[in-house]
Amino acid sequence: MQTQFQFLTDLARQYQVYSDKPKQLFNAINNLSKDAVEDIYKEYGDPERDFKPVNLLRSEIARKRLQGQTINEELVEEIKEKIRTKDTKYFSHQKPAFLKQLEDYELFKRDLFTNWKNPWSVFHAFFYRNQVRETVESYLEQIGENLLIELELKDYTFHSVGFQGATNFGSSWCWLALYPVTKESHMDSYQFFVRFSLYPVAGRMAGHALKGAEPEDLKDAPTYKDVLANLMSLKAGIIKLNNSLRNYFKFAPGSQASEWEKFYREKVIAIDFDFKDLNNFESRAQMNESIGLASNDKSNKTWNLWQFRKANIGDVVFASKGVNTCLGIGIIEGDYYYDTSTDSFSHKRAVRWITNKVYQYKSNTLKKYKNLFRPDTFSPTVVYEFILGEFVRLYPELVSVFEANNIKINTNLIESAPIEEAESEYEVATDENEPLNFWWLNANPDIWKISDHVEGQRQTYTTHNQKGNKRRVYKYFTTAKPGDLIIGYESTPTKQIKAIYEVTKGIHNTPNGEEIEFELIEKLELPVHWNELKNNPTLQECEVFINNQGSLFKLTEDEYDIIREIIDEKNIATEKLQSSGLKKYRFSEDADKPFISENDFKRTVDLLKRKKNIILQGPPGVGKTFIARKLAYEIMQEVKDANIEMVQFHQSYSYEDFIQGLRPTKKGSFDLKEGVFYLFCTRALAHPDRPFFFIIDEINRGNLSKIFGELMMLIESDKRHEKYALKLTYAENEKDRFYVPENLYIIGTMNTADRSLAIVDYALRRRFAFITLQPDYGDNFRSFLKGKGITAPMVEHICSSIAKLNDRIKEDINLGEGFQIGHSYFCNYSTNEDEGHWWSDIINYELKPLLEEIWFDESAKVTDVLKQLSR
Repeated sequence: MQTQFQFLTDLARQYQVYSDKPKQLFNAINNLSKDAVEDIYKEYGDPERDFKPVNLLRSEIARKRLQGQTINEELVEEIKEKIRTKDTKYFSHQKPAFLKQLEDYELFKRDLFTNWKNPWSVFHAFFYRNQVRETVESYLEQIGENLLIELELKDYTFHSVGFQGATNFGSSWCWLALYPVTKESHMDSYQFFVRFSLYPVAGRMAGHALKGAEPEDLKDAPTYKDVLANLMSLKAGIIKLNNSLRNYFKFAPGSQASEWEKFYREKVIAIDFDFKDLNNFESRAQMNESIGLASNDKSNKTWNLWQFRKANIGDVVFASKGVNTCLGIGIIEGDYYYDTSTDSFSHKRAVRWITNKVYQYKSNTLKKYKNLFRPDTFSPTVVYEFILGEFVRLYPELVSVFEANNIKINTNLIESAPIEEAESEYEVATDENEPLNFWWLNANPDIWKISDHVEGQRQTYTTHNQKGNKRRVYKYFTTAKPGDLIIGYESTPTKQIKAIYEVTKGIHNTPNGEEIEFELIEKLELPVHWNELKNNPTLQECEVFINNQGSLFKLTEDEYDIIREIIDEKNIATEKLQSSGLKKYRFSEDADKPFISENDFKRTVDLLKRKKNIILQGPPGVGKTFIARKLAYEIMQEVKDANIEMVQFHQSYSYEDFIQGLRPTKKGSFDLKEGVFYLFCTRALAHPDRPFFFIIDEINRGNLSKIFGELMMLIESDKRHEKYALKLTYAENEKDRFYVPENLYIIGTMNTADRSLAIVDYALRRRFAFITLQPDYGDNFRSFLKGKGITAPMVEHICSSIAKLNDRIKEDINLGEGFQIGHSYFCNYSTNEDEGHWWSDIINYELKPLLEEIWFDESAKVTDVLKQLSR
């Protein structure tokens, strides 16, 4: 870690000079390469980028540098003044739309560049970027992970901030803070703190949110070894201080609080997870490994439950319904236990509920918080002081209850946080006590598509149709106000919820007529189809499902929360997978690459890009499925399993499983359910800028014509467009059509030794390119086996004897090369395992049964081959 430590401190030393001595900073800017300056100008001079004065300043400095001008403090101040006075003539080289943004930019009472007085604040972005920033972030992460291991902090995590600084105003130092996982933020705890600066330090730091905290205890740490020593000496004290702090959690008592009354009556909190008794695990890492995750996996699959177990007796829990309702407050009184007497909600803690009074949060009452709670099961909450203050404001009698339980109230937070008029981009509702509204908006994809929009983008919707008539339920448009939340739904033929919007302007006049304005605040990773909602018994009275003809529909809060929960259940796990553990991928740099030449691999990649559909065929054990994933990684240029779906065909697999079909419900009726391929296609359609990969294992084992149905045409590479969309078998109307997007690739695998092979339909065969993979017992495989710890003589015996066996199989007129022995049979050797015993097991329990099957009437030949394989 000393190398990483030294890199960070050396960079800090350089940035400190730039911060203290502007002349040296400007000299460095003047010495930047032309390529670097062009890259900076391209980033900050983009007219499509949201207008910000500081970015205009950066782009102008880069432009003038490209023109050969020398950059100095006087020039910087000149440009600042031109921005302040909105001198459009000075910036006449900009596009009209950009100049319009400058003219419309609201000037506040304070100076535009109050936070940018130090030149380093503005121009740190010229230096701390691209590979430098990537390296810093990587090194901070590596040091953080290493410290957690070396300090044996199993239930701690870390937060780091690079040289951009915590507020993006630039800094001459970066830092790292280790803190308990039971805290929502490092600011709520005592931290194992490291600052990488001109004079690096390490020690104890109290988070800003702690009141009356112990003072910091930081010591000089000129090397990584000193960092570790300083933190180790303070370890016991920091852990003790953190254990003495009270934690605050949100807890969801079942779906839509379905178990709340029961839990309140039984004085417990309980979670329904598939895990058995958590006392069998010493750490979250063990939990991860038990379900096949990496030990350091950050996903939500184990995080909520581990938090639940590790919460301290005396910690406070807020029972939640949805993301904005608190149903009650309790104090944990017992350790975690696993209740074997029940089949659900078996993970339990005893709780003393101190109130069951209800608090309903109004979105944005607390600045920067649209919602009060996270949409998960059990997690720390950072806004506990605000919640307690609101309870006291609404229910003054709770003051004595909180005091009796040693719960302190911050009176400064009892009143709703004011909205700063100068900062607000939204209209402020005239009645601050008016409740939040919830809406459902139908977007006609023939007019505008939610898929074409990005988060943060604003849209408008007219209150009158193209003929000038008021839209259905016009009063809804007049009622919509800033802060209201909207379910964004694309109507037929899409029929999916694709986004969540927030109203930014109520009804107002524009050149287009009366409109409302809203901002896309959340684009769904996995869209939710109409069929997933329409038969939900809790939504039967929802007006959008009674009559979907129209544009804007009113939702009750309960209806919104139910839809929101369905969205979350579908998206949370995928979003975690999408964002966790991603790393760049290059086949040429892959230490675990398949046994295929780089030229053959790249040729296959090119073929997949062109044809869209390929089948990897070959004998069992040549790594077809393994290679399929590597092909996907290579095209994505990163390891992103969230963009890959995999199924295995078999004789019973059907069109209904693959595309869509009617499925019986518990009530005896039938619902239309989408199949795995249909759903994956809709996801790819929702993200046209990203490639998606559908892997079909054993593709030849299914009845292909029956499974693919009308998709036989739609999967063709030149038919991947909306104009080729077809009505599916179960389409409800003429507009209900479907097509396969061009950013979806299909990879099939097929064992050529399979005696149960169905003849691949010619119509399907011509839509795929077929790549034959062969066993590889050459130099790459030999190196792989030696790297596993297998001795050179054994490696030579395996490769030579299996190669000879494969030659014999290929020469057999009844078999051929499709029956060869693949190399994956020999990839599972564990280091320090008895290689003789390992090889004997493979011969007796894997190869012998296989050989007896392919030479079922030639036992002498099998005996002879086994004799040659033995060693």
